[in-house]
Amino acid sequence: MPITDRAVLECFYGPLWSPADRAEVVRRAHRHGATAYVYGPSADERTGPDWRQPYGADGNHLDELVALTNDLGMMATWRVSPGAPLRRERAMRLADADELALLIDRLTEMVRRGFGRVIIAFDDLDAELDPATRSAYADDPHPMAAAQAGVVNAVHDRLARLGAELLVCPTHYWGVKSSRYRQRLGELLHSDLVVCWTGSAVISPTITAAQVRAVVEQLRRPIWLWDNYPVNDWDSVDGVFANTMTPRRLPLAPLRGRDPGLADVLAGYGTNAALQPLAGLPALCTALDWARDPHGYDADASFARALDETGQGKSLRVLAELAGPSILAERPGRVADGCRRVLAGPDPAALSALDETIAQAAIAAAALDGPITAELRPWLDALRTVLPISAAAVRAIAAARAGDPVQNEDIAALRTGLQDWPRMSIAAGAPYALADHALALAGGGTPTF
Repeated sequence: MPITDRAVLECFYGPLWSPADRAEVVRRAHRHGATAYVYGPSADERTGPDWRQPYGADGNHLDELVALTNDLGMMATWRVSPGAPLRRERAMRLADADELALLIDRLTEMVRRGFGRVIIAFDDLDAELDPATRSAYADDPHPMAAAQAGVVNAVHDRLARLGAELLVCPTHYWGVKSSRYRQRLGELLHSDLVVCWTGSAVISPTITAAQVRAVVEQLRRPIWLWDNYPVNDWDSVDGVFANTMTPRRLPLAPLRGRDPGLADVLAGYGTNAALQPLAGLPALCTALDWARDPHGYDADASFARALDETGQGKSLRVLAELAGPSILAERPGRVADGCRRVLAGPDPAALSALDETIAQAAIAAAALDGPITAELRPWLDALRTVLPISAAAVRAIAAARAGDPVQNEDIAALRTGLQDWPRMSIAAGAPYALADHALALAGGGTPTF
């Protein structure tokens, strides 16, 4: 049995997509069974710290999105985070009637613009309330839960009159263990509301029907699974959340670890997209394939089809090997596994196999072209550094194990490469360990005078 409400979420910290890329994701997602699209990127600050500001002429991209989803029979959804996670000083004052009226005006604007559903998100917030709200709800068992419920219920009443749906993403949006916040929210929210939840963790390796039932019991509301895969905004090269971030790793792996029994207990499902709209599509499409047929889903077959749809299937398969492992894909990939085998001890066959794998990876990376190449540029630039250093490491290890002198140019490449190693995650860091091991075996090289 399929999950009937299947959405793509454009809800991440990172650079804003172009309208053309967004349209391509919508079309591809629709072909894989998506019935809804959620617009809420952090880089559009009208979905966060600038929630008070209406869209003007610069909202044309939203009109295009609504028109496209309508043509495809999909529901357009707008997500707003009035708590402004990245700019807390601009957060909504939850007990302020004027602020509530302004939020309702903004949401009414979006519904009239064609969005049939709204998500109010209170995720990624600290526990601080503005002084007036803290005072207004001081006598409640959980002031934050009560203040949020008051806002959400008022919005629900307004949107219901407009014929629009409402979902709420709470501050405690992940995990199975109960909390006072979650219990109080369940007591206060309108009985018609559906609550978003991401699984046992913010990014969940596995999600089961039993976990959903436990959270449903706590919140007393149906659960809409906000699946944080293949989103990769949690792993930036700078280690911070920002709308200018560059993710360290590529989410080039199929969805795994989802209990087919979820179809019986979920009110809906959303797969949160990667920051790279085109390169992230294969993984996104596998998540939609799963939601459309949880019991018949074949992760590897789905991923193979999705890779081929890009027109770059052969190269992306090789890059997928370099991208692993991930939280949903424990298999390390051929490069990481090859490095491990070489580091495990003398084995000429392992060295030869790794050398061939590195050469194949270099060819595949060079063969990429078209719009997807621009998205992969930081990663491809890193590969242009890492793969030659890895090849030098293989030569150095082979020479050292044979008792031959290591070439000075290889030693120089290893030294420079280790000093300037790129920040992108390639084969889970295994090539770095290989290069470091090779330099240790090589010693100082042959002195020249």
